[in-house]
Amino acid sequence: MLNDRSQLLFKNLMGLYLNEGKPVGSTTLAKLPEIGLSSATVRNVLSDLENMGLIQSPHTSAGRIPTEMGYRFFVDSMVTYQPLSKKNIATIQRQLSPAFSQDELLAHASKVLSGMTGMTSMVLMPNKEREILKHIDFVSLGGNRVLVVLLFNDQDVQNRIIELEEAASPSELQQTANFLNEQFVGKNLAEAKALLVERMQTIRQSMNRLMLSVVEATDSVLTQQLDQKLPYLVSGKTNLLNYQELADSEKLRALFDSFEKHSDMLNLLDKSLKAKGVQVFIGNECGNEIYRGCSIVTTPYEVDGEVLGVLGVVGPSRMHYEKVVPEVDVTAKILSSLLKK
Repeated sequence: MLNDRSQLLFKNLMGLYLNEGKPVGSTTLAKLPEIGLSSATVRNVLSDLENMGLIQSPHTSAGRIPTEMGYRFFVDSMVTYQPLSKKNIATIQRQLSPAFSQDELLAHASKVLSGMTGMTSMVLMPNKEREILKHIDFVSLGGNRVLVVLLFNDQDVQNRIIELEEAASPSELQQTANFLNEQFVGKNLAEAKALLVERMQTIRQSMNRLMLSVVEATDSVLTQQLDQKLPYLVSGKTNLLNYQELADSEKLRALFDSFEKHSDMLNLLDKSLKAKGVQVFIGNECGNEIYRGCSIVTTPYEVDGEVLGVLGVVGPSRMHYEKVVPEVDVTAKILSSLLKK
């Protein structure tokens, strides 16, 4: 616990450091009109804060900067979050169209969040195996080409063009679609795929060669959907160049490698998937030495109470949490409402 004087000095030190990114000295703090203390008194309080592990001196005789413990105390106890203005909310809504498919919405949400915060954003994608198959249809494109249309979760429409050995009539395509809808609609993607494989021998015996080729092509489309390997989307990686503490080439290379290798970030996003509301991970809390000097702000997005994935940003620990946290939170809520529609 900090007394009122220590809280006042620590909060002002954090405000100056978040704005300027430079160590803050006792003289600078003593000159602030709201402080009203001598430089000697300020030095004594800063010494106490340093002994508590909240601040540190990066160099001899330099000013102080917050430690990871200091950031955590600040985020948990001192930040007053600023609600987004109606104008900013409307801007987000304009950029996320209800007409987008699920994957398009997620990609645009990542870009919107990156542009708004000036940081790197990410979206953990829904588990494809759990997507519910709602409808299958086939559209003849002329000749031997057929468009396979798959609807998942009432929102995610996936289209694939297949090439048959010979042209199929509209009645054959409709008959095949009716059969597949009757057998597999309402199952999740993994269940539908497994059931189709299980029943393939029976299907071979009961369908003509052309209709069987349509079913086998549909099986291939389901496999492609299941095999999508992109666990999360990343937008705005180059935004990190704008922060002096992260702009070192080795630091950036390590961060970019971490984004590409997925494992570290997936562990963190999985934690967020199981948590309620916005989570702020600071420095080593992110799970890897690579993220020293960084903070990651995440929150789940959901439909009808079921969490589908996670939305978040990566930036310097010296971020304006009072703005960034609401921006992440509101974007996730707008995304959730659009996915539900």
